[in-house]
This record gives sequence, structure tokens and C-alpha cells, in this order.
Amino acid sequence: MLRGGRSEFDFELLENGCNLGIAVALNIGVSEARAKASPWVALFDQDSRVESGFIDSMLATFENARDPSLVGVVCPLYQDTNTGVTFPIQRSKAGEVLSAMTSGSLIPMKLFDQVGAFNEALFIDYVDIEFCLRCRRAGYSIVQSPQAVLYHSLGRITRHRILGRWFASTNHSAARRYYITRNRLWVLGQFLGDLAWSPRETRSAIAETVKIVLVEEDKLRKLKSIMLGLADAIGGRMGKRFDL
Repeated sequence: MLRGGRSEFDFELLENGCNLGIAVALNIGVSEARAKASPWVALFDQDSRVESGFIDSMLATFENARDPSLVGVVCPLYQDTNTGVTFPIQRSKAGEVLSAMTSGSLIPMKLFDQVGAFNEALFIDYVDIEFCLRCRRAGYSIVQSPQAVLYHSLGRITRHRILGRWFASTNHSAARRYYITRNRLWVLGQFLGDLAWSPRETRSAIAETVKIVLVEEDKLRKLKSIMLGLADAIGGRMGKRFDL
């Protein structure tokens, strides 16, 4: 589809030939944008969709920020294409945005000079979160545009009710559970001092494991992947381990 649309929409398609990881792909795109002297980078996943005026709304949010020079990432509202549900993003008790998804992000090119590129050792999962945490550590903020909406598939989310309480489960594969666990624990080790983010991330890790045991399929393989991810995070074994 992308190959066929190049002539119609006049864009350049760069193909890696194999899955080198989301961070590598993002860094290649950023390098290409830099070579063309672009002051901004807009990032999207293959399963994301936006409507006309999206970038204009994002730029307006940047320009109307309290101090635009300290804005590192502009993110949109996120709506799941499968359920139509708009998902909240991580915020501190004071309302500060803690992290945002890569897809839909608008980033000033100069930010990469200040905080560096996306971390290719993570391969997939937590690439966006680690980058956002680095941005905030460097003194930059993440702001959300109230008008820009990203339509994005957030996976096979299922809803369940136990003891009168509803909750959602993501049903990630065993391979994804490995990367999520390994990278989450590695990033937690790097940013334990971020007290607005690390305690709630720890609680999320525990809650997700409980949900796997309670309601998800393929429990044993997923729990084995979690243990392997834990071991590799402790041992510092990063990069690609499983195909996805």
C-alpha cells in the first residue's frame, strides 16, 4: 500500500528489509528529516490515523504553551480505533504529562541535540516512555493538544468484571510480555528517582501480572516470558531477542 501511494502522495519511502526495531526506524526517520533541514519531526505508527488539521492543532498547542522553548514533545488525544474509547495518558498529581506514545508525537528537531536519539537497545516497548523521561529529566515538558485526535489500535483489549469491579486487560503475546517486562524494569532502574512516574509504573507492572493470571490466555508462556525479561533486565541483556 505504501509503495503504491508514493507517486500519488509524493513521499519518500525508506525500507529496512527486516525488523530492526522501532527505535532504529525512528532514528532513521529523524536523520532523514534533519538532512532536509526540517525543524520538526512528526511520528506515526502504521496503524494510526489522523484527520486534516492535525498538525496545525499540534503546532497551536506548542505556540500557546507557557514557555514554548521548554516544550519537548507535543502529543494528541488517543482514541482506540476498535472501541472508540479515548484513553488518558500518564499525569502527575499536579497534572504534568509524564509520558506519551511515539505515534502522534510532534517533536522539535533541536530536542534531539539536547537529549539524544531514541534508545535502540530497547528494540520495542518503552522506547517512547524512556525518551519522554529523558526529556523531562533535561527540563523539557510534554504537552497534550486538546483538539488533535490520533486514532490508534491499542491492541486486543478485553474488559472483565471480578467482585463487582471492571478492569481492562491488554492480552499481549508472550514475546511482547518479554520486551515489556525487560524494558520496563530496565527503564525503572534508570529513572527510579522520577518519583512522579516510577511508583505508579511499579504498581502497573504488578497489576498487569495479576490480570494475566486471572483472565488472560496462554498464562504459563507469558509468565515464563516475564521471568526471562526480569532476568535479562538484571543482567543487562538488551536488543532483539524474539521476532514479533
